[in-house]
This record gives sequence, structure tokens and C-alpha cells, in this order.
Amino acid sequence: MTATTPTRVVLRQAERVHHSPVPTLAAAVLAFGATAVLLTGTTGAVQTAVVLTALLVVPGTAVVRPLRLTEPIGRAALVVVTSAAVDTVVALVMVWTGHWTPVPAAGLVLVVSGWATLAHGIVAARSTDRVSLRRAVGAAWAARREGTVVRLAVGGGVLVAGVATWAVGTAQTTTGVLGEWGLLTAVTPTWWVGAGAVLAVTVVALVDRRFPAALRVAAAAVLVVVVYGTANLTAAEPRPPWVFKHVAVTAYIQQHGTVDPAIDIYNRWPGFFAVSAFLGSATSTADALAPVRFVEVAFALVDAALVLGIARALGLRGRWAVTAAVVFSAANWVGQDYYSPQAFAFALFLAVVLVVLTALRRSPNALGRGIVGVASRLLRARRDPIAPTAGVAAAGSRGGTATVTAVVLVVLLQAVISASHQLTPYVLVAAFVPLVAVGVVRPWWTAVPVTVAPLLYLLPNLDYVQEKFGLVTGFDPLSNATAATTSIAIPSLATTLQSRGVLVLTALVAIVALVGVVRMVRAGHGHQALLVLWLAASPAVLVLGQSYGGEGRLRVVLFSAPFLAIAAVHAVHGRRVRLVATAALVVVTTVLFVTTTFQAEQSNRTPAGEVAAARWLDTRFTGDDTLTTVGSFPAIVGADYPAYLERWGQVQSLEDLTEWYPRGISPTDLDESLADRAHGGVAWLVFSDTERAEVVERGTATGPEVDALERATARQGTLRYDRDGVRVYEVAHGA
Repeated sequence: MTATTPTRVVLRQAERVHHSPVPTLAAAVLAFGATAVLLTGTTGAVQTAVVLTALLVVPGTAVVRPLRLTEPIGRAALVVVTSAAVDTVVALVMVWTGHWTPVPAAGLVLVVSGWATLAHGIVAARSTDRVSLRRAVGAAWAARREGTVVRLAVGGGVLVAGVATWAVGTAQTTTGVLGEWGLLTAVTPTWWVGAGAVLAVTVVALVDRRFPAALRVAAAAVLVVVVYGTANLTAAEPRPPWVFKHVAVTAYIQQHGTVDPAIDIYNRWPGFFAVSAFLGSATSTADALAPVRFVEVAFALVDAALVLGIARALGLRGRWAVTAAVVFSAANWVGQDYYSPQAFAFALFLAVVLVVLTALRRSPNALGRGIVGVASRLLRARRDPIAPTAGVAAAGSRGGTATVTAVVLVVLLQAVISASHQLTPYVLVAAFVPLVAVGVVRPWWTAVPVTVAPLLYLLPNLDYVQEKFGLVTGFDPLSNATAATTSIAIPSLATTLQSRGVLVLTALVAIVALVGVVRMVRAGHGHQALLVLWLAASPAVLVLGQSYGGEGRLRVVLFSAPFLAIAAVHAVHGRRVRLVATAALVVVTTVLFVTTTFQAEQSNRTPAGEVAAARWLDTRFTGDDTLTTVGSFPAIVGADYPAYLERWGQVQSLEDLTEWYPRGISPTDLDESLADRAHGGVAWLVFSDTERAEVVERGTATGPEVDALERATARQGTLRYDRDGVRVYEVAHGA
């Protein structure tokens, strides 16, 4: 590399931000208003919305405000995630102590955080700079001359029309049983027209810098709602099928106000379920299943906003940061945004990364500079590495209060992650500690609580994990990464194309990301390049000693996706040809996401009739009973779910029984199975039209075999439930 005179280049130093007192004062008013609602005990949709909004906004506003973050969208998402973390701590204290008083606890949280936000608002009102009306009018006139107003009108009109068309198409889409192509053939042409219009507006807004920033962000957010929300809006019941177990745990905590570590692993890592139960009880939402279908879109929007903030912290500005958020949303095909501890922990993880990069990031030490120098020489950089002054200088100038607040927030978020999910805290440790070692994150001692928290939480649960799951499955990363997953998808041409489609999607983003990293290093931004590269590579720690039931590699894709997307945008960052490449990247990744995730909907649906039958059975099933089903049935759906876990073999399907009867199961074989599993209670058997079609298509059993089993069951038992194609038989004494 030919040495050049070092040039001090800054990646768009952020302008001074006028911190208006309005948001904090509004948060304080919201807090006191929601507290009044709790005190009066009034209920209803409006009251529920007010209390829920306050609990998800006010605590985070009080904590995040001292950080003085300059990026508004990422800051807003951080406020929501921080509020959820504070609520989780309160909920965990209640369930661990057995003092379940959600309404008074919610009132206490709102009063304390309300006074804190009020104090922030008063300080801001005394010190804020006023933006003159003349300056605002001048900016609006300049925008008119540049054609911004025209683009706002035209783009906004097309976007509104696209949303309306998409809504009509979604309403016309069938909610019944899907074929092998899932939603791809179920959605109507109207849906495709509306979704295409939304995608077109988003792409144009991303490549044309003259589009208003507000329209660009709105189009990106609407696109996320379209691609993530369609499946939930067209499903009769929340999806995927295993979400009902999560709902049951939440309902159990709401009903009992505590957790029982002897029941299952969810009661040992109850953070997500505790805060869900807390928010549900505080907002008078008795049915834990009610808000579930909206959670996936909410997580997708929050995650995209956090990625946008991270992209800004890593050097991307304006439309390029929004592009990174869109590419991430399209590359995140793993399907972990549904109502689950993983989705919650992943949002917390992104929040920690955002806080670290904006408030704790510093210039690297000698080791860090040496690594960047080696990379620059290997890739023949066109200029010497440039000191990353943008963002770093701003972080260093925020003062001691901001640093202390950031450290406390990072530790708080890691503690909540540790109590909510088994794997995510270790991904954070793998990403965090090396950054401390190279001086990028300071103070260095922050790594101590971040590392110790998950270890201390694991210690009392170590024997349980080792006994039930095994702490490690072997120190063979290749084997762990290629372990087969347990899938309920029926092999076909459609599922084969789907599995290859997600590989193409990930490979495409990864290849473009590598180009982006090389381009960053060659342009002199090696510090940021290696930071992005490490954040994308560190999740590989998940497959070093554990396959996670064959899903370890899926978690690697999930945690790498944000940083691969940011690096990929660096590859197309620029003008002319690169704008075409940007449009192509957004379109191709979005189309691949839609086609692959919509096809998978075949195995993500649960018939409404089966959910209703499961709820009916949940109130009658006892710990001595057994349940036998034809196919997949949402047995665990309510607060009494521990009754299904009392004994071995309490819940089995024909697919489970075929392991013992490989030549097919006869009525006599079924009687033997029921007798072996009997514990003095009732044997419940569920037959449904949907399950019959499922096992026949899988080859588990033939139609006549299933019919023979049901006839034999009807002769010796009593038909207790017959509705919507689902029949539940009761056979006394398990025989």
C-alpha cells in the first residue's frame, strides 16, 4: 500500500439537536393520566391503550433521556425496549416473591417515571434553543423549489393507494386450509398489486435523496407491516402452532401470580412471560391470547428501528440507514419475531448494541489499530485508516452522566435478557468482550457485569439444563451447524424450493456484505468495517458446543442479519450504478422474503376449531388424565397446562405411537397404549378432519386406519365434544 498523507475525514458529523421539552412533558402527562385510570379502575379499549402506551413509553423516556441520542427513530425504539425491560424487572420481582399485585405495581412505575420525565422536561424547557418560525418557513420554501413537496404528494398518494389495495386484498384472502404453496397462491391479485405499489414507493424513496425523510421512513415501515402482517391478519388463530405454549405460560402466571421451576424451562427463564402477564393484568386484558397476532409486526418494527439507529452509529446516514433497516427486515427470514422469549431477547440485544455504539464507543487502542492496519494492507486500502471520529467524539462529549446511564442501561438490559432466554446473553458476551479488549468499548469494567450476569443466572439452573437438554451436544461446530431440525413441513417441490430460497437470500446478503466490508476498508474506514464484521461473525459462538435442537444455525442467521444488512448497504452506497444496485438489492431480498415465508405458512396455521376444542378440554383435563390425538393438536393452551406435563406419555399423537407400531396401529394397539399410559384418570382422544388429512398426507396412517380407530373409540367411549370438525371422546380409566 502506498502511504498517503493522513486525511481527517468525518462521516457526516451529526448536527446539534434541539432537545424539545415537549416529548418528556407529554410523557409525564401520559404517566399521570394512566395512573388516574388505574386508580379509578375503569376499563375499556381506550383505557387499555392508555395504560399500555404509558407502560411502554414513560419508563424508557426517563432512562434514555440523559443519553441525549441524536437519531430519533432508533431513540424511540430504545425507549420502548427500555420501558419493557423496566417493566420486566418489576414483574420478575413480583413472581419470584409471590406478591402478585400488577395494578399497584404499574401505578408505582408510572408515578416514579412520570416525575422523572417531568423533571427532564422542565430542565429542557429552561435550556432548549427555540427554532424560529422564519427558519421553518425558509426550509419549507427551499423544499418546494427542490421538488420535495411534489414528491411528497405523489409518493404519499401512491403509498396510501397501495395500503388501501393491500388491505382489500388481505381481507379477500382465505383463512382456511392452505395448500403446499402456502399463502403464495392464497392471496389475491389485489394483494399483489397493493404490496407491489408499497414496494415501488419504498424503493424510489430510498434511491432518490430528494424524497422527504418522513415519507421514506413511513414507506419503509408500511413495507414491514405488509410483509410481516399479512400472515397474521389472514390466519384464523395466532401462529405458529407452538405459540400456544407461550400463551399458556403467560396465562399461568396471570392466574397464579408466581412461577414454579419444577414445571418446565419457561418457569426458570420467565422474564418474557412475566412482563407479558404484568402488562396484560395491568391493562385488564384477561385473555392472554388476545394481543398475540399483533406482536410479530410490533417486534419487526422495533427491530427495524433499532437497526436503523445502529446503522447511523456505524456511519450510514439518511436514506442509507433506512435502506439497511429494510434489507435487514427482508433478510430476517428465520421467523423468530412471533410471541416468544427469543423475539423479546433479540430486541433487547439490538438495544444493547445501539447503546454501546452511541454512548460507550471510543477510539480503539493499539491492538485495535494494529488489526485495522493489517487488514488495510491485506486489502490494499487506497488511503490510511481514518480515525473514527464521527459518533465516537459525540459519545465522548456527552459527559459522565450519559456514560453512567449507558452502563446502567446495558447492565439492566443484559440482566433482563439473562432471565428471559437461554442463548441470547452469551451472544452479547461474545460480541461485547472482544470490543472491550480492542478499546472500542469503554469503560472496560462494563464487560464484568455483562459476562457475570448470565453465568450467575445459569448456576442454579445448571443441573436442570444438563439433565433435560444437555449443556453441550459436542464441540463440533460443523456438526452443530448442520444438525437436522425437527420440521413439520411436508416434503414437496414447494418446500424444497423454499429451503433453497432462504439459502439464496442469506447467501446474497452475505456476499454483498463482504463486498461492503472490503469497500469500507479500502476507503479508509477499516475501524468501522471490522466492527461490523465482528458483530456479524460473533453469533457463530452459538454452534461451538450446542446444536440447539438443530436450530443453532438459524440463530446465527438471526443475530448476524442486522450487521450483514448494514455492511451490504456499504457495498451499494453511492450514486449512478450503485443506486440501481440498491434498488435491485431491496427488490430481490423483499421478493425472496415474501415467497419463502409465505410458502411456509402451510405448516404455521392452526384451525380455529381445534383451538376452541383445546380450550374446552383445558378446563376438564387433570394430572391423571391422558390425551391421544391424530395429528398436531394445540393441547397446551391455557393456564392449567401443567396438568398435561405431570406424567410420562400423557400427551401423544399417532405419529408418536407409530414408533412403537411401525407396521401401523390398530384399535387393539391403541387400547394397549392407553392401558400402559393409564394412571387412574380419563383417557381423552381427539379426532379432527384437519388432523386426518394431515397424517394421511404425511403417510403416518391411511384414512381407513384413522376411521377404524375412531369407530373403536366411539364404541367404548363417550363423544363429549363435536364442533367445527373436531370430536373429543372420553374413555374412562384409560381403557
